[in-house]
Amino acid sequence: MPHLQWSTVKKLLRRFFNRNFWAFLFFLSLSAGFWLFLTLEDIYEVEISVPVTLKGVPDNVVLTTPPPNEIKVRVKDHGGLLLKYKYAKSLGTITIDFKDYDTRSGHVALPTATLMRNIVNRLQSSTSIVAFNPDTLEYFYNFGLNKTIPVKVVGDITADTLYCITDCTANPEKVKVYASPEILDTLTAVYTQPIVMQGVSERKTVSVPLAHIKGAKTVPDKVKATISVDQMTENSLPVKIEHINFPAGKTLKAFPGIVNVVFQVGLKKYRDITSDKFAIVVSYDEVADNSTNRLHLTLKAQPEGITHVRIVPDEVEFIIEDSEY
Repeated sequence: MPHLQWSTVKKLLRRFFNRNFWAFLFFLSLSAGFWLFLTLEDIYEVEISVPVTLKGVPDNVVLTTPPPNEIKVRVKDHGGLLLKYKYAKSLGTITIDFKDYDTRSGHVALPTATLMRNIVNRLQSSTSIVAFNPDTLEYFYNFGLNKTIPVKVVGDITADTLYCITDCTANPEKVKVYASPEILDTLTAVYTQPIVMQGVSERKTVSVPLAHIKGAKTVPDKVKATISVDQMTENSLPVKIEHINFPAGKTLKAFPGIVNVVFQVGLKKYRDITSDKFAIVVSYDEVADNSTNRLHLTLKAQPEGITHVRIVPDEVEFIIEDSEY
């Protein structure tokens, strides 16, 4: 039985790989080659990446913002030549010698067009450069001048229901920034790239890069940001209604004279929030022309770290009485 099956397979293969098949394959290859030849003769545009290197940087120089790694060059020519440019890397590399442009200013800006001369020499006469990017190649450097600056964590960070964000800290808390004196004098803080984190319900630590400062280099260039949270609870404290700027012999009497301030606070701060940290103050100007004898209360002061604050009741009756001496 196995011998019979193999004989059947051989017959099928002979039928498939007959002269007609090889003729078909030959003309198909010929057509594909002809199509490719015609295609490569057409005119196209293609973008080519030309590497950029900066050589000869002295050991005592800090590149605060290095030059770009490459220049994008858009060229136009026959398809065959463009394939050679793109995949054979025949355009080479643009090399900048540090000593040729060291002006001690800390900033070098070179028109890309002046650097393209070597590239142009490597192009065929039929090839034209359509565009290149960037139009200016620049880099910044200094001789070790730096300043230690605090890091601030920024972003869109929200806590889950019944939780609150208590702190966002960076580790390290400060970084070294290498830059020119003009740049260093303007810096008071280095910021992280924005962190987006929603519904946080537990302490989290993430690695985050620092925001780029043009002309400056930060060491390190990333930090660990720690987001601390606390569980929220509700509290209520009695607060006395105070009055100020009343004429001599006049005093305010409110009904009730003490109201409750209701708020949400993290468990860690629960015992730190006391009545004396709130202020409900009524000025004489607020009540002198009030004909309703009802006063809407607002907080003039409250501690940090609390949310959803409200006064109960938020409206009281009052009278202005003559003071007794």
